[in-house]
Amino acid sequence: MTMPAQYFTRCLDLKFFAHSHDERVSGANSYMRFFNLCFCVVFCVLVAWGCQTQAGDEANREKTTTVILSLDGFRWDYADHTHTPHLDRIAEKGVRAEGLIPVFPSGTFPNHYSMATGLYPDNHGIVANRFTCPVLHEDYNKGDRATVRSGRFYGGEPIWVTAHKNNLKTACFFWVGSEADVMGIRPDRWQKYSNDFPYGDRIDSVVHWLSLPMEDRPDIIMWYYHQTDSDGHRHGPLGDSLLLTVQMKDSLIGVFLDGIDQLPHRDHINFIVVSDHGMTEIKSDGVIYLDHYADTSMIEIADGSSAVLNIKAKEGKAETLYRSLSEIENVSVWKRGEVPERFHYGNHPRTHDLIVLADLGYVLGWSWRNYTFRGNHGYDNQERDMHGIFYAKGPDFKAGETIPAFKNLHIYPLLAHLLGIQPARSDAELEPVKKALFSVKNNKQ
Repeated sequence: MTMPAQYFTRCLDLKFFAHSHDERVSGANSYMRFFNLCFCVVFCVLVAWGCQTQAGDEANREKTTTVILSLDGFRWDYADHTHTPHLDRIAEKGVRAEGLIPVFPSGTFPNHYSMATGLYPDNHGIVANRFTCPVLHEDYNKGDRATVRSGRFYGGEPIWVTAHKNNLKTACFFWVGSEADVMGIRPDRWQKYSNDFPYGDRIDSVVHWLSLPMEDRPDIIMWYYHQTDSDGHRHGPLGDSLLLTVQMKDSLIGVFLDGIDQLPHRDHINFIVVSDHGMTEIKSDGVIYLDHYADTSMIEIADGSSAVLNIKAKEGKAETLYRSLSEIENVSVWKRGEVPERFHYGNHPRTHDLIVLADLGYVLGWSWRNYTFRGNHGYDNQERDMHGIFYAKGPDFKAGETIPAFKNLHIYPLLAHLLGIQPARSDAELEPVKKALFSVKNNKQ
């Protein structure tokens, strides 16, 4: 072997065996030289053995896979109001945050894509669940799968693209953007979205991916459940029906955890549970009919949701419309480019001329529509009711740690750190999540 041969040659060069020209050298010195030679040879052998062992360990080391599950609309405090033993199990063995703060607007599509990219919606372009794109002259609508699967609408670099660039394997089971060819790249494994895809089959698919041979196994898996959100809208937060849904989702997490425990490499899996936003109760008199206050003939486009609307006024009507909407109680109105800085919103062309935001618990509506839902989201992301959850456990996370609430766009650099890769430039940083991690000394950021 090269290394011991080099050390041995250097030992011989010391000429410990050479005869001294001075025959009066003592026997004691001769013994000491012989001892030094033996020590040098043994040291060289041990070094070579250590290098071989380390190389073998590197070759045989089990890679770590990171799995992240999103529970749409799961409010930060749901687990405090009902029985959730499996989320409690994750918190006990890992980390729980006091909340996960959404980006504004606190809706599904903007937030899932912000978690994937580390960017605010103003910078990645998914400014609402549905919007009109003036540059592309096309509408984006979460219900129109053709637009959802078009990479032209998506800015930034989602984590599966970053991972692909670093020769890692990726898989997504329903995550906003994962069906699209963002930057010409999709995850290695992905699914077309369907609300009706059975929950148990989703678990089986993810466990199957985790059970693949190491060379085929994804390095990151992202997946999603919708029902907490839809039932929160239908029944309101903390209603009995909603809390039953929370218990059901917790039981599914238990099934998945049991599946992980059956895998031989279970100790090499990081598992993260998040949500995109929370939910609030709609006030009994909370519907604000905008057409009672403003002439709708001045409106060309009204995108967004019942909590926040992006309005494009007809030519020359923006100022008049702005004044009319500004007089409505429990509503805030800003011109594009004038939204308070903390929202990081309202500068993208897709937000149009006016941004209209309802106060918590109120709904922006039109008199020709019927509003029967009891829960809603999309409001000011600083409102506590809008905050989601963050749980995590695995080899890279501390045990029994509770960390302060943090913005969900910081999920992107966290995932990059867990994958051991350099994140793309974004609005996020790892610092708010460091307390959850054992070590960040190997982080490449």
